[in-house]
Amino acid sequence: MKRILAIGSVVALAGAANAQFSRPDPGFVRSMSDQFIVHGATQTSPSAIERLLATNVNYLELAPARLAVSSERIKQAVHRELGDASPWQGRIHLHLQPARALDEPVTILSERFANGWNYRLALPQFVERQRFVRALVQSLLMELANRRASDRAAEIPVWLTEGLTQRLLAMPDIELTPPETRWTPDGQAIGPTVFDIRKADPRKPAPSPRTLIANSPRVIWVDAIEEARRQLLARPPLTLEELSWPTDEQRAGEAYRRSAQLFVTELLRLKDGRECLRAMLDGLAGCYNWQTAFFRAFHAHFVRQLDLEKWWSVQVVNFTGSDLGRLLTLGESWRELDQIVRTPVEVRRVADELPDRAEVTLQFILREWDPIQQTPALQARLRDLEVTRLRAAPELAGLITEYGNVLGSYLRQRDKVGLILTSTTRDPDARLRILVRETVKQLDLLDARRAAMKPADASASPALVEGKLSRSP
Repeated sequence: MKRILAIGSVVALAGAANAQFSRPDPGFVRSMSDQFIVHGATQTSPSAIERLLATNVNYLELAPARLAVSSERIKQAVHRELGDASPWQGRIHLHLQPARALDEPVTILSERFANGWNYRLALPQFVERQRFVRALVQSLLMELANRRASDRAAEIPVWLTEGLTQRLLAMPDIELTPPETRWTPDGQAIGPTVFDIRKADPRKPAPSPRTLIANSPRVIWVDAIEEARRQLLARPPLTLEELSWPTDEQRAGEAYRRSAQLFVTELLRLKDGRECLRAMLDGLAGCYNWQTAFFRAFHAHFVRQLDLEKWWSVQVVNFTGSDLGRLLTLGESWRELDQIVRTPVEVRRVADELPDRAEVTLQFILREWDPIQQTPALQARLRDLEVTRLRAAPELAGLITEYGNVLGSYLRQRDKVGLILTSTTRDPDARLRILVRETVKQLDLLDARRAAMKPADASASPALVEGKLSRSP
């Protein structure tokens, strides 16, 4: 008797493709590898919405034979991106259904049988190209991640599905969704031929777009990476937290798609990035969240969340910062550093007053705040220092690096002191006070150097808040 565990999810898709109207054949079609089985929709007269979509260039028609070919091409592309050559284990059934609306959902259902997992996709006959590719990518990632799963399906992070989808849609060497071929009365095949030429280097100027429109083939120049950079300059890339836990609005936006594309691209560019991503997918089924599997797989690159956040900040600056055209001036660099080392907070001088906005020094945070309050504030300063260092005037780059080294060393030693002293009889408070005192001295020396390097065009800093204050949460 077979045992089934069904887990359903709806994938929202968006994109573009060319479409020609023709009714799919009934029955089913097997793909070349036999992993995909396409079940055709029942042949009926086209509805009004289908007649409308048939003439909409933003929608792709999914006929069974072409769908089987497209599925194989997308699978090959995904496996090539991940460097995976393993044989498939879970079959994917694609069920074509009549389109009833412009935004007809694509439904993905996971089914657990005694001998493994199978997957079912309900696809409308007419669907936007991006939504279609995303659904196939999601299914293929689920198939890879669930190979070791027992009763619980693996959680695929949204950024991975979206990032790979955008990379596939930008690939220059394949056409994922081949256009429909039409035939002349004398038996000659005709149809559009599209060549996408994209550059790999995002820092070089893109060629001017040009399109030849006639009865001859169309030649389209596209630079997907440059387009991603333009989008991320218009709307800054999402933070790591936003990538990890996007709202519905963020997930549907162009900024999320481009940020995920950049995130996945930079992970793949790591020395063993493909191996790490495969290891993460392999470990997802044994973890209750993808973060655990991620840090296990990428341990050689990111030991802690802070390491990943700092790395992501650097990638964002490297990718979008090149369009800034110049480094910061000495005055601008000094002001940015001055703002980083002075943390804005809300404070109450007496308990029953409304909080005021104020700025406190790093030394004040170390002396007065408890470790739980310190950690997020200092980690944020470390990220800001790393981003500023990349754009700072050369005269200040070394000083910025030293600030980062002092704060990073403090966090590491503070955590190490706490771990060591839990199993000893020594006074943990005394050891921590010594660490704080030594770190404050180092920060005082750096502040003195910073004050001595203040250029004439740097505005004066407001007075800092010191002393005992009640900090608002």
